[in-house]
Amino acid sequence: MQRGRERVVALVDMDCFFMQVEQRLDPRLRGRPCAVLQYTEWQGGGIVAVSYEARAFGVSRGMWASQARALCPELALVRVPQARGKADLTRQASSQSHPNPSPQPGGKGTQQTRAHPNPGPQPCRKGTPSQAPSQSLAPWCCPSLEEMPTLILLPSLFPEELRESGLQEWLASLSFDNPDCPDLQLTMGAVIVEEIRAAIEEATEFRCSAGISHNKTLAKLACGLNKPNRQTLLSSRFVPQLFSQLPVGNIRNLGGKLGTAITDGLGIEYIGQLTQFSEAELQTHFGDKTGSWLYDLCRGIEDEPVKDRYLPQSIGCSKNFPGRTALATQKEVQHWLLQLALELESRLTKDRSQNHRVARQLMVAIRMQGDARVSRICALSRYDAQKICSDAFALIQNCNVAGAHQAAW
Repeated sequence: MQRGRERVVALVDMDCFFMQVEQRLDPRLRGRPCAVLQYTEWQGGGIVAVSYEARAFGVSRGMWASQARALCPELALVRVPQARGKADLTRQASSQSHPNPSPQPGGKGTQQTRAHPNPGPQPCRKGTPSQAPSQSLAPWCCPSLEEMPTLILLPSLFPEELRESGLQEWLASLSFDNPDCPDLQLTMGAVIVEEIRAAIEEATEFRCSAGISHNKTLAKLACGLNKPNRQTLLSSRFVPQLFSQLPVGNIRNLGGKLGTAITDGLGIEYIGQLTQFSEAELQTHFGDKTGSWLYDLCRGIEDEPVKDRYLPQSIGCSKNFPGRTALATQKEVQHWLLQLALELESRLTKDRSQNHRVARQLMVAIRMQGDARVSRICALSRYDAQKICSDAFALIQNCNVAGAHQAAW
């Protein structure tokens, strides 16, 4: 078998998850242009999630509600609940099998408290790609179109009304007498993923999309190409055609500095253009390891294994205070430390009950004017918000530029 075609890897991703949570709570929102707002009132609130119906009007995340309503007057808006002066994402978190308790700090005047539970990592499979093992397939095992109602093949050169005929041509091209045929294995993987997605929708009322290919990068790429509620199969034999017009930054791990170094340093725009360079040339530009990785990647080859996702090793909460909202007195600092400590206590208590572990260390991080960052660590003696607040304030008190014992901050 050709290198890079040995595996079947699928990535399943929820379609606009925050919006689906609200639609499940209020079914009248389904099929309508709608969006989820953050809890702030400025300009009607900032948009954090957008339904696909609203995206068709040009509404996008990061817009203010007033801007979105100008584009789509019929837009239905749902506001994130508020608790302790910040967004309360309890209903979103409780809709997942394992909540993600580690929001990233950002903005001027950030405060963050974080605790580090023990024992060590435990497996958690939420949101990770799945790897189907290669198994022998019986020669008569031919899937039907009914088993693949949402499958799209790449490159998709035919309109939706011709999708079934395109799938028929695909099935006719498969070698059903050869169980080691990579495209046959991808097709059987697609059948399994259709069943997984149908089971998810039946159990949760949430729809999701998927990508099926030979590795994590291709599966992730395919997953995002035909959302929502679709799954896309990408065979390695169609990679050259797809990559010939795919911007470098659209590839996983190439959206940052490395991607910029590739486009600027080599004078290329599309990932497929990397194939004109030899492995030695790429190693000269980017080092031996990265050069070899890029040489394979632009040909659709990647060997990164699919790994179990583990429970997070820290549980944290944070709040930003940008611009004029920056905290200016010790009283304000203590007030918000207590609000964060109350949230942290609640999360830690829930984690201890669910995962049978206890945090032993408390970290406090602040971002001050000028984007200076400071973090301090101490022992976490017990799950008590008042104690956590007191310890956290003691850790950062000396960071007060007005003086440790001054009322101003």
